Amino acid sequence: MLDNYEVDRFGVIHQIDFTPIKYDKKYISYYEDLSDRTIKLGYQRLGWVLGITGEIPRSVLEIGYGTGTFIEAARITGVADCAGCEIAEFPLPKGVRFVDWDQALAGTWDLVAMFDVLEHIPDLSFLSRLQTRHLAVAVPYCRWRELGADGDTWFAKWRMRLPNEHLHHFDRDSLVALLAASGFECVTLNCFEDESGCGPAKRVRTFCRASSGSQRPLKPAERQ
Repeated sequence: MLDNYEVDRFGVIHQIDFTPIKYDKKYISYYEDLSDRTIKLGYQRLGWVLGITGEIPRSVLEIGYGTGTFIEAARITGVADCAGCEIAEFPLPKGVRFVDWDQALAGTWDLVAMFDVLEHIPDLSFLSRLQTRHLAVAVPYCRWRELGADGDTWFAKWRMRLPNEHLHHFDRDSLVALLAASGFECVTLNCFEDESGCGPAKRVRTFCRASSGSQRPLKPAERQ
């Protein structure tokens, strides 16, 4: 393994020491310039979720909403309660409310979505505090373990390693193991975003449901 990286018991690779980058308007502007692709990807991701659940969620929280394309698609589709959580209060589509980190973890949700976000968050222990029926995640797919003896050479040159920005790196097995330990059971796992050509790098994508007893019971009004 490269210097300043370690592998945890799940197989997730973590950068040990890092200097936080600034997630500001300049950072977001990169994705605004790719609006055609991000809009298509937002709707494709929502379609994937609806195809699995067979129903429109009552509430959706997107952590790391960026330009807001996924949460906007959810709102247009008819999700009654749409919320976005970001490191800064970037603009949100009409009808979508902003929640801060504490509010996101205190709330109870039908679906929490994190697309190209989990690798940025320094402390992943928050996953066990999420109170949601379903969880949708997409992260860049790291081949370090898959490549065996050639893994370090590949990892050193991997364009999605992005030191100080991408702090954690996942393959299929490590992502499922981490989420399972956090109270989420994998329902489906794929790399469809890579195959569809919607994104610039191969991703692993999973949809999970809360394991029995891992979430706070829904209030009566939320069950309707």
